[in-house]
Amino acid sequence: MRVGLFTDTYLPDINGVVSSTVTLKKALERAGHTVFVITNHAGATIELEGNVLRLPGIALKGLYGYKMSSPISLGALSYIRNMDLDVIHLQTNFGVGVYGQAIGKTLGIPLVDTYHTMYEDYTHYINPHGFSGIEKFSKEAIRAASRKVCNNVQAVISPSQKTKDILEEYGVFAPIYVCPTGLNLDAFEEGINNLQKVKAIRQSVSDDPELRFMIFLGRIAKEKSLEMVIEMLDVLEDEHFHLGIVGAGPDEDYYRDLAGKSKYSDHIHFLGRADTEDVPSFYAASDGYISASLSETQGMTYLESLATKTMVFGRRDEVLDGLIDEGITGYYFDTKEELAQKIKAYYQLNEEQKQENKAACLKKIAPFTDKTFAHKVAAVYDQAILDYSRTYVVSKIKFKDDFVQLTVFRDSEREDTKFYLPAEDYFENKISIGTKLDGYLVDLHKEKQNYYEGWMAARKRAASRDMTSAQLSRYLKKTHDLTDEDAKAITDEFESRHYIDDHAYALEKSQYWQALGYSSKEIEKKLFKAGISPSDIQEASEHLTSDLEITNAKKMAKRLVHTVKNQSAKIKRQTIKNKLLSKGYSVDAASAASEELELDDNEYEALEQCYEKALRLYRSADPAKRRQKIRLYCIKQGFSASMVDERLESGEENDF
Repeated sequence: MRVGLFTDTYLPDINGVVSSTVTLKKALERAGHTVFVITNHAGATIELEGNVLRLPGIALKGLYGYKMSSPISLGALSYIRNMDLDVIHLQTNFGVGVYGQAIGKTLGIPLVDTYHTMYEDYTHYINPHGFSGIEKFSKEAIRAASRKVCNNVQAVISPSQKTKDILEEYGVFAPIYVCPTGLNLDAFEEGINNLQKVKAIRQSVSDDPELRFMIFLGRIAKEKSLEMVIEMLDVLEDEHFHLGIVGAGPDEDYYRDLAGKSKYSDHIHFLGRADTEDVPSFYAASDGYISASLSETQGMTYLESLATKTMVFGRRDEVLDGLIDEGITGYYFDTKEELAQKIKAYYQLNEEQKQENKAACLKKIAPFTDKTFAHKVAAVYDQAILDYSRTYVVSKIKFKDDFVQLTVFRDSEREDTKFYLPAEDYFENKISIGTKLDGYLVDLHKEKQNYYEGWMAARKRAASRDMTSAQLSRYLKKTHDLTDEDAKAITDEFESRHYIDDHAYALEKSQYWQALGYSSKEIEKKLFKAGISPSDIQEASEHLTSDLEITNAKKMAKRLVHTVKNQSAKIKRQTIKNKLLSKGYSVDAASAASEELELDDNEYEALEQCYEKALRLYRSADPAKRRQKIRLYCIKQGFSASMVDERLESGEENDF
């Protein structure tokens, strides 16, 4: 297989990406593959040395050791064409990586991308003053750019499960394969056995016969959180403990100043950059490797430390899952105080325990060989090449609302395939007639057709009527058989785009319903039934007009007065008030409406109707008790005892 590794940083630079790229190149070559490196240099011309092609670039002072190349390099095209590559492997998402993407499309070569760097942890380089607005924009831009790159390749290689999870959160739907970078363990064995170099390193730090020595090795930059390690010495308070900082970087002066403020400043040693062949000896010379970084995608230094039988002291992070067995291959910490405590615990181990731990470190690193790494990556290449061979070609494009319908074909299928995809995906992937689409991408969107069709139906329905998120969700599940999760995803997106707005719905509908004469309680019930949240219902209720509530109650009272008969005016008002309360009007509105209600009935006529009804009710009662029953009945209807007694006295004899 002929492989092109596109990277912004390569030898003589020293960093994690370079280490991974060099390791992969050598391991692939040992496995029989032909590997080319396309990188850059701080020069104005194209340089070719062996299988390494360097494009013109400019060194960026703000980003230590980083060189930016133009995404267009027409002069290099003929060189790369002659490489006759089977696959392009991007080691960076920007700079040379962008050029690699263009080359892949121009020459029809499948693309694989390794996501080496958590760019979100590096925004301080472009936002040194930490402005929150710039920070938020920067992170969102990084996520969008990462998603765009990763969704335009046939396969993504993630150095760890942590990185894969993050990419999926970004919205990457291209196949992601976890392939941790491996190590050439033979080289580390040589470093361990270079006793002269190991001894020289320790002696350069201190001639203390009781020397306790641990190191940090890597780029000296703020994303590595070195301040926690440096400040730990004042907590540890160990006269025999020395810290070695191996490497260089943009924030070295800052950390030198910080170290100078420590009362153990003479125990903190900046040892400079280490040559690649000397790196194993620095680990072997130390009692432990310390890192407080949370920005690693894999953390090659952790593997390197274990490969030299050196225990890792690591700040808790997903990349360490499966590497640190507490007290055996290393120790976890979250604070400088906990780090100091763990260092003390390590130095309390006896020599036999330390030797057992060294053996455990070697056992832990055994699966992480460069040979295994190359084998896994080559398998990803094979899959990417196969996926690329199954690509579809776009033949027709039709826009519909927020979606685009594509008609695609491929030689292995007799009939064309039609499917919808979101318009934003269409534009982000720069699709046009003749564009090639990977089979996995087409299959992914085909699986989502029910979801997309539900979205379009929901968009049409929401545009034609007022709806709440709950109503829309119920509609989607009933008419398009969407799951709760998918229905919620659509309604959440509709709310974020303001296609639906529960808060506005509650405010507008409550005002409308009140204008129609509904009571406040009836409005609250209607909002609750529509799925409005309690907080929005409460706010909508607070916006209702009390004067209109009273007006509505009065109108309702006038309609209710005809339902109340054979009662005194007092009881009629109380009955109407109770009915208004039962319909949800407030106490104030019900009271005002019932008190101000004009009753046209003559009190004596009402008593007469009540009297006649009582006679009918108790006609079969014992004559001796009938009079008393009629009297009590009329009094209960609100008529005074004197009025009732007067009517009883005027009654005919046959009434009783």
